[in-house]
This record gives sequence, C-alpha cells and structure tokens, in this order.
Amino acid sequence: MAEDKFENAVIAKLQDEGWDYRKDLSNKNTDVLYQHWRDIINRNNRIKLENKLLSDDEFQSLVTELNKNKTPYDSQLMLAGAGGIGTIPLMRDDGSQLEIEIFYGDEVAGGRSQYEVVNQITFDKLPFTLSKKRRVDILLLINGLPVAHIEEKDESLQNQWNAFEQFQKYAGDGMYEGLFSFVQVQFILSQHSAHYFARPKNPTAEAYNKDFVFGWRDNHGTDITDTMEFIHQVIGIPALHRLVTVNMIPDAANDNLMVMRSYQIQATRAILDRMKQMDANNFVEKGGGYIWHTTGSGKTVTSFKVAQLLASMPKVQNVLFVVDRVDLVNQTFENFKAYAYTTFKKRIKVVNGHQLKRELSKNDASHIYLITVQGLDKAVKSGKFTSDDRMVILMDEAHRSASGDSVKRIKTALPNTTWFGFTGTPNFYSDEINDVTTSKNISTHDIFGPRLHRYTIKDAIGDGNVLGFDVTYYQSQAEIDKQDDLTEQELEKELYTSLPYRQSVVQDIVDHWQDTSAGPIEMGVRKPNQFQGMFAVSGKQAVAAYYHLFRQIAPNLRVAMTYSRDEDNRSGDSDLQQALKDAMKDYSEFYGTQNFLESNDPERLYLNDLSKRIARKKPYNRNDDQDRLDLIIVSDQLLTGFDSKYLNIIYMDKILKEGMLIQAMSRTNRTINRNAKPHGKVRFYRKGEVMEENVKRALVIYTKGGNDSASDSEKDPDESEQTELFDDGILAPKMVTQIEDLTPKINRLKELSGEDFSQIPRSEKERQEFVTLGVEVNHKVQRLIQSNYALGMEVDKLDEEGNKTGEKVALPITDVNEFSAFQARLNDVNELLPPAKQVDLTHIKISIQAYANEIIDYDALVDLLNKYIDVTIEENRKSVEDHIVSMDENGRNEINEVLDGIEDGTYQKHFDTESLKATRKKIRSNQEELKIRRWSADKNYNGNIIYEAYELYLPSVGLNDNPKLNDKLQEIETKENIGFFETADFEDELMKLYESLSNNQYLGE
Repeated sequence: MAEDKFENAVIAKLQDEGWDYRKDLSNKNTDVLYQHWRDIINRNNRIKLENKLLSDDEFQSLVTELNKNKTPYDSQLMLAGAGGIGTIPLMRDDGSQLEIEIFYGDEVAGGRSQYEVVNQITFDKLPFTLSKKRRVDILLLINGLPVAHIEEKDESLQNQWNAFEQFQKYAGDGMYEGLFSFVQVQFILSQHSAHYFARPKNPTAEAYNKDFVFGWRDNHGTDITDTMEFIHQVIGIPALHRLVTVNMIPDAANDNLMVMRSYQIQATRAILDRMKQMDANNFVEKGGGYIWHTTGSGKTVTSFKVAQLLASMPKVQNVLFVVDRVDLVNQTFENFKAYAYTTFKKRIKVVNGHQLKRELSKNDASHIYLITVQGLDKAVKSGKFTSDDRMVILMDEAHRSASGDSVKRIKTALPNTTWFGFTGTPNFYSDEINDVTTSKNISTHDIFGPRLHRYTIKDAIGDGNVLGFDVTYYQSQAEIDKQDDLTEQELEKELYTSLPYRQSVVQDIVDHWQDTSAGPIEMGVRKPNQFQGMFAVSGKQAVAAYYHLFRQIAPNLRVAMTYSRDEDNRSGDSDLQQALKDAMKDYSEFYGTQNFLESNDPERLYLNDLSKRIARKKPYNRNDDQDRLDLIIVSDQLLTGFDSKYLNIIYMDKILKEGMLIQAMSRTNRTINRNAKPHGKVRFYRKGEVMEENVKRALVIYTKGGNDSASDSEKDPDESEQTELFDDGILAPKMVTQIEDLTPKINRLKELSGEDFSQIPRSEKERQEFVTLGVEVNHKVQRLIQSNYALGMEVDKLDEEGNKTGEKVALPITDVNEFSAFQARLNDVNELLPPAKQVDLTHIKISIQAYANEIIDYDALVDLLNKYIDVTIEENRKSVEDHIVSMDENGRNEINEVLDGIEDGTYQKHFDTESLKATRKKIRSNQEELKIRRWSADKNYNGNIIYEAYELYLPSVGLNDNPKLNDKLQEIETKENIGFFETADFEDELMKLYESLSNNQYLGE
C-alpha cells in the first residue's frame, strides 16, 4: 500500500472513531493552525472576553506564553491546569487580566472539547535547521492544540522504525515549539505494526530511546499489531483524550514526561471501575481487588496514578498508601511528589499513626497519606483510632505487607474503607490442574478480593521490559557429605556459619569478579567494572561476618553492608549495631561523604546514599570511577523495592522460595545494553539441588499463577515446564545449548573468511551473508561470555534428559585475539558493502533497524540532479525524489537540501560523484555547527570554543581516553567560569550533544 493511500486509510479510520477531518486546514503551513487555535480560543472564552475578540497583540502575548514551554513536561502542566481546566494568563490591551481557557481535561468526549485531524502540515520557519521546510504526516488536535503526532510508513518500501529517527530529527530541527510544544504522544504506524511513546524532552540519543516505545495489548493480553484495531483501542475518542491527560505522568525529577503502558492503563481503569460500581450500588466492599504486575513493570507509576485518581473521586475522602518498611515510605513519597502536578503535591503526606488520626479529623480536600502497615496497626491497637470515613487503602507489595491479624484489626477500625493490593508475587493456593504447587495457607485474593489485572514475568520478558535469568548453583563437598545427617538448624550452625565455608564463598565471588562485572568485548577489550553485585545472606550476623571477610580477602573490592532495624534481633544485637556503625564509618571515610553517625537519622541517610551509589543515580551518575561501589551485602533489606540496571548479579547464601525468591532474583533483571547484560545472573551457594527446584517452582507459579481459592494439589512441576521456561526466555539457555547453536554458524563464517578470519569474502552476496550472520554471532557470543563462559573453555555435553555424556564441547572461537579478528573483519566487510546494505556496527552491536534493500545508484543520482540543474521543473525534481525513496531519512533530507539549493540558484554547476559527496558533507557540517551554536546560545556559552572542542571529539571514546578534548574542556570551564560542582553536568551534557551529532552521520560519504 503506497504511503499516501495508507495515510488516507488512517484518516478514514480516525473519522470512524470520532475525529473530524479538516481538509481545509490540511496541506497548509503552520500559520493556518495558529489562526485556527485563535478562533477556538475566541469561541470558548466568549463570555470571559465579553464578546471582544483577541487583538493581534493579545494573541501574540498568548503565543509568547506558549514559547515558554521548553519540554513536553512544561506543556503537560499547562494542559492540566487547575481543577481539570488548562489556562494561559492574558493581560488585555485595557490592562485587565484573565485566565484564558485552552483545554478541558475533565470533559472527555464532551462539553467544549473539539476533536480534529489534519495532515501534511508544512513547517517553513524551523529555528534549528537550514532546510526550507519540513512536512509532517498527521496531527491530532483537541481544541486546536496538536496533542499527538502520527507518522506512517509503507512497510513494503521502508522499515517503519525510520519514523522514530524522523521524530528525533524533527525535534532537533526545533519543530516542537510554540503551539506544537503541546504534542504529548507520538505514534509510529505501518500496515502491520503500531507503537506509541511520550514525546522525549530533547532530541538526544539518550532521550529518544526505543526502550520507551510501546506496543499495545488488549484486555486479554493479546498484542494488537493491526493498525486499524490499534487506532480503535488507542487513538479513538475518548481513548486519545484520556491518553494525553489521565494516562500521562509528569516526572519532575527528570523534567520529563511518561506515558503509561497498556497494562498500566488497564489496571488503573479496572480499579476505578470497581469503585464506580460500588458507588452506583451505594455499597462499600472492603475487598476491592488486587493487581498482579511483575517486579520491574512500573507498579510505582501505576499505584501513584490510581491513588491520584481515587483521591479526586467525589465520594472518596482520603487514600492511605500502605507499605511495610520505613525506607519504602520515604522512597515512595519522593516518587509520588515527582509524579504529581504542582497543585496536588501538598495533598501527599507521610504520617505516623498519631499524625494520621489528627489529619483525618480535618474536613478538607482528599489527601494521599503514606504510612507503614506497622504504624497503622499500632495506632489501631492503641484503641484510639477509628474512622467511618469513605476511604481507600492501597497496599504496596501486598504479598508480604498484609499479615492476617493486622489486616483484620485495621478493617474493623475502618469499616468504610476499600482495600486494593499491588504485588509482583501474589500468594496463591496450589493449582493441581496447571501443576502449580505453593506452600501458602492464605492467598492475596482472601485479603484483597478478586484479581483485577495481571502482567506476569513472562509478559514483561516478552515485551522486553525486564530480562530473564541466568542461574547457577553451587554446592560444597562438605555440604554434600553432611546434609543427610544434619537438620537445617544443625547445618546452619556447623557448616554455613563456619569460617572455611564462608571463605570458600568469598573466594568464589572474588575469583570470578572481573568477568562478572566487566562489559562486552569491543575490539579485543572488555572494559572492567561496568556492573555491580548484591550478596544476600542469612541474617545480620552473616552480613557482618562476610563484610569483614571481604575486607580481609579482597581489600581492593569496594564492599558495603546494610541491614534494617526491622529485621529480627537476636543475641549479640549490640555488637551488630556496632558492626553497622563501623561499616558506615568505613563507607564515609572511603567516599568522603558526611558522617552519617552525627545525623538525627543515620541509618536512613546511609541507606539513601548507598542506594543511589549502587544504582548510579544523582549525584553518582557522572560515570566517575571514584563513585563506584562494587558489592553490597544484605540480609533482607533491598531485596525488594530496589532497582538498578547496573546490578547484574545477586549471590545468595540463604534459602528462599516462591515470592521472596522471585523478588530477590528480580533485583538483577532491569534492562540495559543487551550485549552487556543479556540476563540477570543469580548464583546460589547452598543446597543447589533444593534451590534449583525452588527456582523452577517459583517461576512456574509466577508465570502460570496458582489458585486464588483453596486447593489441595501437591503435584510437582515436571520437566516440560522447565523446557517452557527456557523457550519463553525466562531462564537463559544452558551453556552447552548456546555453544551447540553457535558452532555451525561460526564454522560458516570461517568458510567465508578463513579459519583465522583474515580474508575478505569475494562476492557481494557472500559479504552480505558474512555481515548478517556475523552480527547475530557477535551478539550471541557476547551473551555467552556475559554468562561467565571463557573463550576456549570446554563444557560437558548433555543428552536429551540433561545428563552428562562424558563428551566435551567448546566454541570454535578459542580466544580473545581470534574474537577480535572476527570483529575487525566484520567492520571491514561492512564498509565494503553498498551504503544501503550496511548495518550499524557502532560498538559492534546489532542495529535496531535494517536499512532499505534497494541499492542507490550514485552515478544515476548525479545525472538526475544535473538534469534538474539544466531544466528546473517539478517533473525533474520528482525524478530525483523517486530515486532516493529507499535512502534512509537523513540521506533523503540531504538530497532535498541540494534540490532546494538548485531551486534558489545556489548550485548551478554540474555535480560529479565526488563533488556531490563534498556538498552533502558541507550540508551536514553546517547543520552540526548550527546545532552547536544554538545549544551554546541557549546555555550562554561561547559558541566558537564549543565548536572548536567538537573538532577534538572522538566517537565512542570517553574523556579519560581523549586527553586533547579533556584539556580543551578544562580550558572552556575556566573561561566560562563554570563552578566545580557544575563541571560534571556540563561535561555530560556536552558529550551527549557531541554523541548525538556523531550518531547523526549520514550515508554516502
């Protein structure tokens, strides 16, 4: 389907879904949309304006206000306004002041909201591009404000993901300013693919991240890839209005905007529907229901949005958000404040039981109160806390927060309160039919009511939101010898707490640390210390003991420890308190932090700093090796509610099962570069056979789910279920399986390039095969190495039942030098391919998209351009445009610049191949210089010296490895009087700018 026909089909479907197609406003420039918006403002504000239309000066003052929106976050706040109405301040010509209404967030599909679609709008006054014009596919207008931007691609001609780079280029051109700053959501549509994402805050590669581009799943978990059905469910009326209001999350901490995923939207709607059902029936149910969303799927965002919407319901007087740890209260409070609109922030409060009682006695607007379950239960047990108010309790990590006795007491004291639970690992009864065996005698359903929505670990891995697991099991000979003769308690006392056992565990971690923490191989080099680890042990005493062992055995490893005062105390507690104080002192002295022990709340401040450091959050996000923390030793603390994409392994010297086991393993499965971190790694040190069964059982439970009501089944999961876990990507394939998969592919690569990868394949067909197969092999070898496989290592071959056969297998690439030769040849061969067939080998990684298949005949392109120089008519221009249709977006834009130059007389002399390449390079250079100077002006820096520094920039080379650029930046920092504490941010931002320009290099050099 040609792209114009596809666009017409999209518009027709939008009309069916309630949009009004404005043909009279389409195929025009942006001035027409400004005038249209002006007409709508005059109409919707007729009474406020006293029937006196806006003058030119008054309208221009409104446009000036729009120009203050620098990010989609800013414009979202303007849309939200106060009380559901977005406004802009206006001083009239007579000096009177008004709030002009521009958006009605609370009038979805009704009232004064007007829904229109326009297409082929031309932008001819873009501030950051030398191009004469840019033309976009479709804009969706609500009350004249373009809140959504759609780009379509005919997938038979080009990869639909080209639209993603197109959006990024539009942002770099300065398209999303003024009226167009209101674009909240961007859509990529092709015939059989549909995705959406929140408009990023800037055009950098970091902001335009494909990880935040979402597909859509319906209420049954089915992927919606048919574009027309996607439009019906996501872009119709009222769905789109809700998407850009209710389903947007402003993130103040990052000055960013987030859009909810389909499962988050559906879970939110399910809770609201339950409440509306109760309101309609005038009946309060204590068990509202629970949401099962796997760890790492964004429950914090979902629970905040639910809390905010519930607090806004007329009949709900207050919302209590209940967690089970003090540190989680504070962490949740910071997140909620960041996600809340300014007008709502004061309605979010952290309280204890006494404060909550006092707050509830006030008769004011509904609030969100954050409290621990222990604090709430303590207030109830005092006998002085009851309330008949219509409230809602939202309980986080509901699988562990809701112990039976405390819940019963609270429900009795708050009879008109409805409970909703959020959990990644619900409690289930066994399910005999589906072979799910659990140990629970009470389910999450028993406490909270029906399951309202589920999004399992299998779903999240399939969507790429989290990683699967690479699990290994360790069992000492001493454990094998004694386990039949000793009870669990006796083993703990005689073996697991013994010095030889603990020394062997520490030594194993230290021996493999370099490989575990390193990044992928890039041209023969693995950069060290790219990842951190967590070590979970059995109790506070073990935390302290292991900490001291690491200090003795591996003093160069940066290790910290923590445990919570909420954890069980035993004999010797005072010694353990002193051990924690000593560890805090060690930490403070090594990193030069404040002395936590001198503060009023030392444990909280210490844990906060520790968590930020291992997660590399501000101020430890500067990529400074001095900030690095390698390993953190814990007992229970941080095994839930803690996220870091840089944590790639958890070592466990404790026995866990079911929900707590999945929670602990899930500390490792946050996504980052898939070559560097293909899976979250888990290593067990005690009872390997038991833990292997526990892992299998837990993963079956939390992919299939058990019974919400009681069942007697005790049937264990069979081998077919473990096979399913491998097939679904939940568990990493066994090492031998990966080697056997790779061996024939590597042998084919050697057939093409020689046993030592020293030869260039002769034909273009063979070169294309080498590159295509090579990027796949590189990716899979990197993943194998990240699973602690050493090149040249032999592993046991297994039979169909998983038993060792006595044979060994090894990868045909035997050492790092051979792998480096392969990577070098991959680069060489890729460079020899025609531009249209090359793939992105930046950092030797798989390109996210493939380039179009048609080869651009450069000589023919030169001839067509020269023909246009000779006879500058539309027919000859169209011949060029048709010829370059399969170029990538950047290449087409360059040639369009040349065409514009021919039109205005800039280029009058015929091109040859080399002069055309030189012209394109000059265009690219001018665009780079313009972007650098615009960036410098915006930051009040000297553009000349910033541009000079760019000449020293080397792609993919850090500052520490580029002394010339490093020296230049120090010179700039001195000249520009950049303070010591601002230098890190300045360098980060500048390197990101240079990287974005470097990544924007076009084909055809």
